[in-house]
Amino acid sequence: MIRNSQPAPGTTSRLNVLRGWFNTPFFVGMFFAILCLFHVLQILAHLFSLRLQKHALDLMNLSIVLNIKYFGGATYKVVRQGIYPKDRPIIIVANHQSMYDIPMMMWELRKWELGFIAKKELGRWIPSISFALRELGSALIDRKDAKQSVEAISALGRRKEEQKQIAVIFPEGTRARDGIVKPFKSTGFKALLEAMPTAVIAPVVVRGNWELLQYQFRPVPAGVAISLTYLPVVEQNGRSPKEILGEVEGMILNEIGQSL
Repeated sequence: MIRNSQPAPGTTSRLNVLRGWFNTPFFVGMFFAILCLFHVLQILAHLFSLRLQKHALDLMNLSIVLNIKYFGGATYKVVRQGIYPKDRPIIIVANHQSMYDIPMMMWELRKWELGFIAKKELGRWIPSISFALRELGSALIDRKDAKQSVEAISALGRRKEEQKQIAVIFPEGTRARDGIVKPFKSTGFKALLEAMPTAVIAPVVVRGNWELLQYQFRPVPAGVAISLTYLPVVEQNGRSPKEILGEVEGMILNEIGQSL
């Protein structure tokens, strides 16, 4: 079958674009104010404990979500179809539409400690985000160095396996700026799976987030409908990474309404 390449249906009307021109200065200003404020708060919290820094990060993620809803004029809902186990590690596999996928996911799953796979450039100079990536146990990878990338992902997986926490991977490897889910790549997922032999796999479907940045802040359109759907978990059952990833990719595509 040929993979569907039609752009995802959007919710942006001409009126919402016009509304966006009014909202965008407030939205962007508030977003950067949140990052700067919580950068300071994270540093102060880190002096006492990583747990306290995690609480500061949770509040930052809540602030970003509220900014999207109230200054961005978006609607946002969460659908839970599965229950996550509390006594086992979890690998979240999600499609990726926007930088805002991450704070939304982190706020909804704040009872856990999430570790992400991010390019090493994000570990520098970005208020709040770079500090959190470096200090709270995510994997920073060099996309030009396959060996270093696999080693960093494996180290993340071993930590989450031991802690019975969550590792998050976006197998597309980049954001889908038009809402079309790109083919999943298996290398990073395979490294996580080998490092987390007792983990369950949790597919997450992101919808609508791509529309927030479709004009690259010129403007941020109002009225965008965003949802995160947490699908039922998948057991490994001794299967190969390719087989498991194929099942998870199919679940995500089916939920989002996109064919292979």
